[in-house]
Amino acid sequence: MTLARVAVLSVGDELVLGQIEDTNASWIARALQAIGRMPGERRTIADDCARLAAALGELSSTHDAVVVTGGLGPTRDDLTRDALRDLIDPGTMLEEDPIGIEHLRSWFERRGRPMPESNLRQAMRPRSARLLPNPNGTAPGLAAQLANGCTIFCLPGPPNEMRPMFDGCVAPELRDASRVVLTTALHTIGLGESAIGEQLGELMARDREPSVGTTASDGVVSIRIRATGTPAEARRQLDATVELCRARVGDIVFARDGETLASVVGEMLQTRGHTLATAESCTGGLLGAMMTEVAGASAWYRGGFIAYENRRKVEDLGVDPGLIAAFGAVSHEAAMAMAHGALRRAGSDLALATTGIAGPGGGSQDKPVGTVYVALAQRGTGIFSRRFHFPGDRATIRSRTARLALACARFTLLGVPTKALLWSEAEAVRVQPCP
Repeated sequence: MTLARVAVLSVGDELVLGQIEDTNASWIARALQAIGRMPGERRTIADDCARLAAALGELSSTHDAVVVTGGLGPTRDDLTRDALRDLIDPGTMLEEDPIGIEHLRSWFERRGRPMPESNLRQAMRPRSARLLPNPNGTAPGLAAQLANGCTIFCLPGPPNEMRPMFDGCVAPELRDASRVVLTTALHTIGLGESAIGEQLGELMARDREPSVGTTASDGVVSIRIRATGTPAEARRQLDATVELCRARVGDIVFARDGETLASVVGEMLQTRGHTLATAESCTGGLLGAMMTEVAGASAWYRGGFIAYENRRKVEDLGVDPGLIAAFGAVSHEAAMAMAHGALRRAGSDLALATTGIAGPGGGSQDKPVGTVYVALAQRGTGIFSRRFHFPGDRATIRSRTARLALACARFTLLGVPTKALLWSEAEAVRVQPCP
């Protein structure tokens, strides 16, 4: 069976209403690429038999396979098997499958529990469908071959049941060993998505192979590359496109795939034998949390100070109260004093400080909501401070502050502490000596 495109259909009111996240669809999309199949469409349908049957009919007419998750439970709102029946065997009744009944009885007997009669519904199938075994739960899956050659696979919703069933029953039927879909992501920080798009230029042409696209989240713009073809050819094209993208955008690429900005900064610090401390006001420990998410961070992260109120800035970090009175807690002067204080108190080689107005209140004409100062002190070199103006709500401003603070640390370690950064205001980076 030669398949080109596979649709992914998620079923459930709770998904449509946003009550739970649809992690199944993302997992299936990645799993399909791993076996050489291209996800063609992802769709979410509520628990409505007629709409579900219509969606199955539409997707099966435009795809070579459809993978469905959810709606195979024992209750009246579990309608996937009914919808499949209405599509492939209209006007018929669901049939009991003897193997399915035996699976259910054995499942409950092994656990010493009586089987509710309602669970027998899970052993029902359309006449033209076959059951897929489920050793991890009570709901068998379903598979049906349509006259047009499309195969529909219906899998249970719980991930611990769906994933093994996909690997054991779906992947062997869809896998194409002669073809792969390879993807990678280069993560950047320092420029906006439109600016990166201009630098990538024709590499982002929609008809280009491998394809190149971008996504943005809290100051991080990811360049996503996808190559298809034979394993050797796809790998060669992917690697070549990665190098082209790196050459176009330069040192704003900080990581690839699962690496994080904090892990990259940590590796740079450890390689140089340096340590880092933090002093946080508006981020309230978020920066330190990003650091300690990295395994082994104690080798390079000394710890941090959450100096949220001014008293903590004075008593914990040694900031001069006269300085705060003169310039305010949200200022270049305060941020630089906080960074210097953290450097001295923690005995680290570098220290990052954040202070700002995350909102929704507290802003002024001179310092509106979103105004943030980030300072970095480097022992024996200097203290660098810059002012940012971040758009967004409180959570977004805090998240962007932490990420751009890490970017400041990375570029300082690269030897370009004054490199222009997204959302940084046009004024020059303030620099003062650091003993």
